[in-house]
Amino acid sequence: MDQLWEYAPFLSAFLCSVGLIALLVKPARVLGWIDRPSDRKHHRDPVPMVGGVAMCAAFCLSTLLLVEWPHAHSILLVCMTLLTLVGLYDDLFSLRPAPRFLFQIGAILLMVLAGDMTLASLGNLFGWGNILLGDFTIPLTLFAVVGVINAFNMIDGLDGLAGGLALLATLCLIILNLLAPTGGGESLGALSVLALVIAGFLCFNLRHPWRTRAGVFMGDAGSTMLGFVLGWFLVHLSQGREAVMAPVTAIWIVALPLMDTVAVMTRRIRAGRSPFAADRQHLHHLLLGLGLADGRVCAILLAVATLAAAGGVLAWRLEVPEHWQFYTFLAMFGLYYRSTTRLWIRQRKAAGSIFESGRNNAAADLA
Repeated sequence: MDQLWEYAPFLSAFLCSVGLIALLVKPARVLGWIDRPSDRKHHRDPVPMVGGVAMCAAFCLSTLLLVEWPHAHSILLVCMTLLTLVGLYDDLFSLRPAPRFLFQIGAILLMVLAGDMTLASLGNLFGWGNILLGDFTIPLTLFAVVGVINAFNMIDGLDGLAGGLALLATLCLIILNLLAPTGGGESLGALSVLALVIAGFLCFNLRHPWRTRAGVFMGDAGSTMLGFVLGWFLVHLSQGREAVMAPVTAIWIVALPLMDTVAVMTRRIRAGRSPFAADRQHLHHLLLGLGLADGRVCAILLAVATLAAAGGVLAWRLEVPEHWQFYTFLAMFGLYYRSTTRLWIRQRKAAGSIFESGRNNAAADLA
């Protein structure tokens, strides 16, 4: 009986995630808690945005059943619930970037001050020795976790993509815990619960031969919450006595969403636009512009993200010097930025040529 109870949190995580989503779909349609199609969006029918709330509730309920709670468990639950509610408000009524950032910063300050969860060291990032942040600990913790939150928020534009990337990152952290000399620490149970919660969501969101399009979305409630929880564990598991990886390993685990977000925001700023302005410059948009189907684009991106994350985990396992890992990542980002920028320019020019041709044809018809 005791052995069966040990599995209760994990069974609860998956079943609660699936069950809550199934229960919320119909009320969401009645209450208008849906994502409606538009010119900028890729889906053609209204889709309930219940995934984020369901995942948050399933995680909170299931971790309470764990034999060993993760560090600052209550603070983690409070912060992720707060950000889920903020994301839910954004889904329903649309929130401007400034208030969103203020709530994110507030949650991270709670994580730092009440949860004692900080990014105190960057490791041997440049090959000059361990970089201790000192007075910059809190500002850089804020910067890092806000970056992860918004990377997942901004890449959530294709069925199965954000959820798949979050599941991949969670599985990498589980593997690193299992490979640690202690054979897994206090975070292992919570990470396993998180993986099963996300898997339950992907049953409704990921396209496969028996599902041609997503039945639910996670919404900003889900992407914000998942980004925060992953940021929490990436910081916690790369610092101090609980470290199961180097800080640079965390970058590789979330390499694709980070590179995509930084590249898109850099291009927007260089064009004199707001870094948060909506457009179709993300990598999944560019691949869709090449004529690839949604499912294939998602599979390609998840495969690329898996290779990057696996490379980071393997490099840590093989004790590759941290500065080599970091410089390799910078080189990879440079290649990524250059290639995606060229593709974006080419597609923009092609779209402009088509528009100009159509306008000339219309003028000729009028003449």
